[in-house]
Amino acid sequence: MRVAVTGSTGFVGGAIVRRLTAGGHSVLALGRSTAGPDDVEYARWDLGLGGLPPAGLSSVDAVVHAAAHVAGWGDERVFHAVTVAGTARVIDAMDPMARLVVIGSSSVYAPDGRLGSYRESDAPLEARRYSGPYARAKADQERVVESRRPDAIVLRPRAVWGPGDRTLLPRLESRVRFGRLVLPAGGRHRMSTTHIESLADAVEAALACPDVRGPVNVADATPRSPGELLMALFAARNEPLRIVGLPSRLADGAAIALESVYRLAGTRREPAITRYAVSALAAPVVLDLARLHGELCISPDVDLAAKAGELVGV
Repeated sequence: MRVAVTGSTGFVGGAIVRRLTAGGHSVLALGRSTAGPDDVEYARWDLGLGGLPPAGLSSVDAVVHAAAHVAGWGDERVFHAVTVAGTARVIDAMDPMARLVVIGSSSVYAPDGRLGSYRESDAPLEARRYSGPYARAKADQERVVESRRPDAIVLRPRAVWGPGDRTLLPRLESRVRFGRLVLPAGGRHRMSTTHIESLADAVEAALACPDVRGPVNVADATPRSPGELLMALFAARNEPLRIVGLPSRLADGAAIALESVYRLAGTRREPAITRYAVSALAAPVVLDLARLHGELCISPDVDLAAKAGELVGV
């Protein structure tokens, strides 16, 4: 199968390119960087700026759309230009008969602390329900896909981690001071997490099951807490780590205040704590995986200690 992958120079897109190439697919990698992944055909296309799409995009059998503006803070216009308008550009440029697999996000669910699991029908929500521009943009992206390509599948992973991760674990690690890390609610709530290999499994299954459409939650079968992930990583390094809890309301209030200060100052740098990060760490979001298991016919899970060891070369 000839497959185009957007966002191919990023964490998720790069892993998908490697998986598809290893599986014998012919890959057209797309991204905004001047250089792309090794050993595959690459074309530069910055979705945030527009411009003419690569000629080969119109003749592929499938598109895996992984490109998005990923951040917990920033100018809403940038999120919209890359994630929402960029998705519309991809749809315009590709063959309408080609399979479209969109890498969405479980951020389209609004963590509210309720018990139980989140089903695909629980989102997207009204814009005012979201605490940050990333979640609003991912919700709007889904609306574009639903209206323009209702036959597409949108994979909604939760807390993607693994080799090459530039967001989840690195940001948490950067806040460790003298072996101590302060986390909202102590990072103790078990939530759905998705190893990058599990997401790649879901992409392969989505390409092999063209009749499955709409949003599909993607996560490993065993829920983990942020604290578990970090403790496993530091244990693999033989380094001590103590997690200190901060009440969720206090953390959220601090995030609101800090974001306000940054807005008034007009700085583009992301605050040390954001409402998006607090909600992601403090709320026990567990995804319902019935569609993943029953319709895509996969039930991924990982050995936490083994995968943490891989991150540090153990």
